[in-house]
Amino acid sequence: MRINLSALRASVVLLVRFPGLSAGATFLPAFGPVRSRLNRQRLQFAIACLMLLSIFSCSHPADKTTIQMAVGGQTQFIYLPLTLADRLGYFKDEGLTVNISDLRGGSEALAAMMGGSVEMVTGFYEHTIRARAQGKRLVMVALFDRYPGLVMMVGKQHAEKVHSIHDLVGKPVGVTAPGSSTDQLVKYILRQNNLDPQAIPVVTGGILTMPAALEQDRVWAGVTVDPLASRLDRDGIARVLYDTRTEKGTTDIFGGPWPAGGFYTTEEFIRQHPRTVQSIVTAGVRALRFLKQHSAEEVAAAMPESFWGGDRAQYVESLHSNLDMYTSDGIMPSDGPPNVLKTLSLVDEKIAGSRMDLQTTYDNSFVSKVH
Repeated sequence: MRINLSALRASVVLLVRFPGLSAGATFLPAFGPVRSRLNRQRLQFAIACLMLLSIFSCSHPADKTTIQMAVGGQTQFIYLPLTLADRLGYFKDEGLTVNISDLRGGSEALAAMMGGSVEMVTGFYEHTIRARAQGKRLVMVALFDRYPGLVMMVGKQHAEKVHSIHDLVGKPVGVTAPGSSTDQLVKYILRQNNLDPQAIPVVTGGILTMPAALEQDRVWAGVTVDPLASRLDRDGIARVLYDTRTEKGTTDIFGGPWPAGGFYTTEEFIRQHPRTVQSIVTAGVRALRFLKQHSAEEVAAAMPESFWGGDRAQYVESLHSNLDMYTSDGIMPSDGPPNVLKTLSLVDEKIAGSRMDLQTTYDNSFVSKVH
């Protein structure tokens, strides 16, 4: 049963101000004992209303209309539905104001949530599993990406010498942030090839610093995503070594599906603000549908010009190549989480030794309600 708290407050105010008014009644003459009896009834009813008001105010927090959202690299295609939903006014259609904090990597976005500075994150599903292994209960509520879109690229100075991960052992490789998905890809490929996950020293930096780091030979290789990966390849700055921008590439590296970016938040936030979560998810799914129903040129036109990297034509071409990456409905496939857990367990002993119910790390109920 929904309680209209505003109406309840109004009733209490009326009862206090007008002695002849009882709940749902008209004014009555009030003399002697009758007036005394009415006053007692009015007081008792007002007390009961105040108690109900207190109970429901505490147990049902007001819906949030302003949301703090963190993302680790907003210009990347893997997180494009977030910006698209914002630019097309889908959050506003839901009565929401979403303040987006653009951080260096997914691990920093996760840390922002754990620190309480944001309520939701646009990030990789794998973080919900990592958090669960640490006793933190995070839940993905909408999936954007069918595969991760991560690309390991070798700088042109070393392209002739590096043919596999074995050739990068002991050499610096650039990632967005420690513990980020770019960092984990390096460690996973090492472990997959029977090498120590720490055999490659990683150098952290944002997406914007990757081209300079490769050109100036501060790193031998780097892990990035589109649109930057396509630009590095086109400009001859680096060449592709490992690629998860396609279903085949993802299967070749991870052995199966590997769902990636989307919206996630805490179990507590979902419990306290289910309607707000539904609104966020609805906006996200509408953005995914826009991606499926419009050309790369039309999508690019909706994005900030600063995201084009100074070359709209290249941005459109790269986006066109990545459109198959996006889900059409935001639903997490049942065969995805087990494979993500399997790959994470190879490089993280804490995850390998944990027992978790993967069905608690994602929730498809919100996307299922979007029509």
